[in-house]
Amino acid sequence: MMTPMGKQRALTAAVSAGTAVLLAAGCSSGGGSGSDRTAPAHAASSPAPATRATASAATVSDSVTKAPPFPGGKVVARAADVTGNRELDIKGGVGSGILSVQVHCEGKGRLTVAVEPLGVGFPFACEAGRVSAIGNEFDLKRPHTPGTVRVTASAGVRWAITVGRRDGAGRSAS
Repeated sequence: MMTPMGKQRALTAAVSAGTAVLLAAGCSSGGGSGSDRTAPAHAASSPAPATRATASAATVSDSVTKAPPFPGGKVVARAADVTGNRELDIKGGVGSGILSVQVHCEGKGRLTVAVEPLGVGFPFACEAGRVSAIGNEFDLKRPHTPGTVRVTASAGVRWAITVGRRDGAGRSAS
């Protein structure tokens, strides 16, 4: 039988292990120190879709004045040269297949992207003086309609976003 103190230690160890897994699953922007690590956030009430995230410094031609490109799929939401918060409707709702979210930002602060009704999202650290980019893909097994993407950004952060959809085999979704 476990004592109350033993139960508390077991719970603390489980929480610590879970935190370590989340930190290890994140990605960093550029060659940063790891303080910019991100991990997709999932709602506890529904199964989490499989995700894949990438973060990098955007190329010289990338900016926040144009929405990031989305080759090989159908664009379902897009915005460019935005400051502050915004909610975008996903045209046709959130269908099954791959939902891709590409974001560029510049200016010192944080940006958070949330996809509803999936209950998933990710934070990202933006830097002053350079355009940073992150991409996150969600492999969805069943459609959810309607759908929205909500971007919350710190004051002084400018951003652009493209949300695209393609089927699980990489072909464009209709």
